[in-house]
This record gives sequence, structure tokens and C-alpha cells, in this order.
Amino acid sequence: MSNQKEQVLAYVRTNGSITSLEAIQTYGITRLASTISQMEDKGHKFEHEHQVKVKNRFGVARRVTRYHYEGVA
Repeated sequence: MSNQKEQVLAYVRTNGSITSLEAIQTYGITRLASTISQMEDKGHKFEHEHQVKVKNRFGVARRVTRYHYEGVA
């Protein structure tokens, strides 16, 4: 497993979920959807919650996907 996947896995195990904004701010991961997809291919399960409202670093509301970790298949 790559370092990015390990970082995402540690984050979701601790926090239960992650958004692309959290991944960018915490780890500098800019392609979270790709990382999640690769993890799903390896048997990890995620629920995809679309259109979650978050505020970016400028305080502007944006919509992102939140990935809820459900464990390994």
C-alpha cells in the first residue's frame, strides 16, 4: 500500500470519514477519489456521501464528497 493510502486509511480509522478538502489540508493529497478507488479495488469498503457542504480556506461554501470508511470486505 502506498504512503497516501496508508495516510487515508489511518485518517478514516481515526475519524470515520474524509473529504477531499481534509485530504488536501492534512496530507496534500489532491486526488482523493483515485486513492479511494484504488483502496476499494483492494477490498476496502467506503460509502460515498455526495454534495456535502464544507467551507474552503477562504470561508466560501463548496460541495465535496465525504467518504465513510466501512472496513475491509
